[in-house]
Amino acid sequence: MLKIMVFIDGTWLYANMPKLAQLRGDPDFHIDYGLLPKTLADSVAEQMRTSEPDLVRTYLFGSIADNYDPRDEDPVRRRRDFYRMLKEEFHYDVEVFTVNYYGKRLRPDDRDPKDRFEPKEKCVDIALATTALFYAAMPYAYDFAIAVVGDRDFIPVFQAIRRLGKRVAIASIRGCCSGEYIDQENKDRLRDLDMIWLDDLLDRLELRYENQWLECESPYHTGDRKVLTTFRPRKGQRFYCEECRKLYQAQHDSMAYGIGRQKESALSLDSVSTVQDMPAMELRKGVIKTIKRDKGYGFISADDGNDYFFHASTLCEGADWETLKENAPVRFAVKTVPSVEKAGAATNVSLYPEESEHHNGNEL
Repeated sequence: MLKIMVFIDGTWLYANMPKLAQLRGDPDFHIDYGLLPKTLADSVAEQMRTSEPDLVRTYLFGSIADNYDPRDEDPVRRRRDFYRMLKEEFHYDVEVFTVNYYGKRLRPDDRDPKDRFEPKEKCVDIALATTALFYAAMPYAYDFAIAVVGDRDFIPVFQAIRRLGKRVAIASIRGCCSGEYIDQENKDRLRDLDMIWLDDLLDRLELRYENQWLECESPYHTGDRKVLTTFRPRKGQRFYCEECRKLYQAQHDSMAYGIGRQKESALSLDSVSTVQDMPAMELRKGVIKTIKRDKGYGFISADDGNDYFFHASTLCEGADWETLKENAPVRFAVKTVPSVEKAGAATNVSLYPEESEHHNGNEL
């Protein structure tokens, strides 16, 4: 049986997703990463005219922002969740390296036009190269290496893998690929098969949201719990129907903005932990610990003993950034929970209702 290992340059693939979406004619096109390794392995098996291959392992190498502007917490969190999903759901081996943004915004358009800062990604290519070579030198680890790449930096790697007696297949995207890889004569002896074009596999790789019946696990659900939905919960993730999510969000907004009190029958703070996968998170109280007024952010010391970062843009009506002072009592929603390394993040930050009523714009 043909043993195959897949090595993915995640940074390159992520950067070229708009190209695949354009080729597909669908701006919402996404790859189903659960299907990607097997689809590539099947493509190799088809060219080799062999039986079903043995997909030994899939590696993805990528990067994640570090020391970035706190306003970009959401995209960083989504990228972190994506890597976690690859590991937990599809059993990828994921190697991630940090990129120092020196407190700057992630998108160039969000920075000062005069700022010529360019983030420097390190180690991703080297990590892919060393891992592929390590297993190539290990007897019986794999017969075929499938590399999902586009940069010419890997030319020496593929040549070395082939000198070790292993074979190489290259999967890439037309127009986003080094010319040496697509050379018909294969003069540099980089691959053992024809190019595998992701462009030609989009129908097989597309992430499809098909309707399925799931059971809503919200304790506040009424009626039949089986709901037809396109939502695809991750392993161990609870499913809550749209109506229950809306109910929770409405109650959360009511508490965060000080509009009324919650009754015992409504969703209480004590029960939030049982619905942790809902879009709105737990509510907390605390006091303003520090304010960086010139930079537009500060920290809250919460009643739970943790600190939470907040931005001026997250203040609710009644809390004015220019007059907000340290030690002011506030209420907020937890956007991200704190960890050992960093504080949590707060949103919907508001003054206590009684403080809001007497706040005159100069004193708290």
